[in-house]
Amino acid sequence: AAAGAAVGAVTTPIFKLLAPEPAADAEPSAGPRVGELLGVPTPGFTVLTARGFPLHLRPEAMNAVLEAPQINQLPVGDLLIRTDSVAQCPKSSEGCRGFWPHLQGHLSYGSFRNPRDKTSVHGGDAVCSVETKGGRRKVGPKELLELQKVMRLDLVAAPAEEVPLDTSGHRRITRAVTRAGEWLKDILEAKAKDKDLSSFDWHVLAGIQGCGDVNLRVKACQAASAMPVSGFWIGGLGYTEDLHSRARVLEAVCSALPLRLPRFLPLNSGSPVEVLQAVLFGVDMLEVTFPTEAAAAGTALIFSWEMPEAEAEDAAAEAEALAALLSPAPAALAADGAAAAPPSAGAPAAPAAAMRSVRHLRMRAPECRENFGPIMPQSPVRQYSRAYLYHLHEVHELLGTMLLVHHNLYVYREFFAAIRRHTSQGSLRRFAAWFMRTQTCEPEAVVEAVTAPSAKRPRKA
Repeated sequence: AAAGAAVGAVTTPIFKLLAPEPAADAEPSAGPRVGELLGVPTPGFTVLTARGFPLHLRPEAMNAVLEAPQINQLPVGDLLIRTDSVAQCPKSSEGCRGFWPHLQGHLSYGSFRNPRDKTSVHGGDAVCSVETKGGRRKVGPKELLELQKVMRLDLVAAPAEEVPLDTSGHRRITRAVTRAGEWLKDILEAKAKDKDLSSFDWHVLAGIQGCGDVNLRVKACQAASAMPVSGFWIGGLGYTEDLHSRARVLEAVCSALPLRLPRFLPLNSGSPVEVLQAVLFGVDMLEVTFPTEAAAAGTALIFSWEMPEAEAEDAAAEAEALAALLSPAPAALAADGAAAAPPSAGAPAAPAAAMRSVRHLRMRAPECRENFGPIMPQSPVRQYSRAYLYHLHEVHELLGTMLLVHHNLYVYREFFAAIRRHTSQGSLRRFAAWFMRTQTCEPEAVVEAVTAPSAKRPRKA
């Protein structure tokens, strides 16, 4: 409380926990929950944008497939190169909504990390750098605050140096935690004292770093929780780590964070299996690219989210199905405080169940060529047959991608609605176990085409 008073007044709560109903003196814990974040039901996912617009769909089409309000994710790297344009537009007093009118009626979230880029945040001597279309740009508290004065975002992720779990340098890991705390304090102080920043309502999410060092992660959670923040974003995850290693970090972090504040998790993919793991540990909002990236690759999601009512409870089968999501990795059994070391050459791979795919359909598959049925009976684009979508992808017509994005986002919307429903009913673990048993499959082998070297034509004499 003393630390919070030093950097400004406590912010207005933006998150309401609906289920399970916590007691007044409830201790932090890691477990599934249902809530509401500024009118948006949680667990949920953000709508990632590029240059301020949704990926592959017009804003009107996005509003038709997803319920309002949405959390539009605007990566800082995209915003930096458009600051002057927003400041000079006729409705600059409205910030990003004056420049992008389709953001009206929705929440705007300035994320420090861009899930579309495998590595979008880079460390540095003084501040971090983020990827933009014009190259890397340095971003610290000062740059982020100047950006916020122009953009007037609803939610802003505090800057932090990303340290993936395969990082072994303890000095870099400690530096990331220390910097995140210092930068967060600078932003909160400016938010409380600067008239240009205190004239409108906005909220700060603290970055939680620490790589695989559980002790550092817990200390970072405690330090950030003592400040007047509105929520948290959990960094360093969603890269190439296996689900077991991620489970250990998520459990430690979610067990140390306050129950009544939201938790964001950026993931480079965010497949349904990754979503289930995050929700089981208590993540509220996920930053994902899976539905749109799958559509861009010509893949339709056809898994089911409707668990049969007759699905029997079986504790042993449930534990076996969820082992891939909840069990710690062997490397995580080391002494507390030690970061999980990256796997050595020749080490056994992560269990296959931890890397399972979900039921999907590749629209350029031969079986779709003369199939005149819809992708799924309940699909919002069921008026278009698989054969037509096959044709669109064969001729590389943009409409094919747009229709698949529409379909995949609908599937994800219903999937998250099912997660919230089962969490409220106390049956999420049974739903997750059923999903892992019946709606997942072994990942397809990727065969790279080998191009034969072209024969050189002999020169004419």
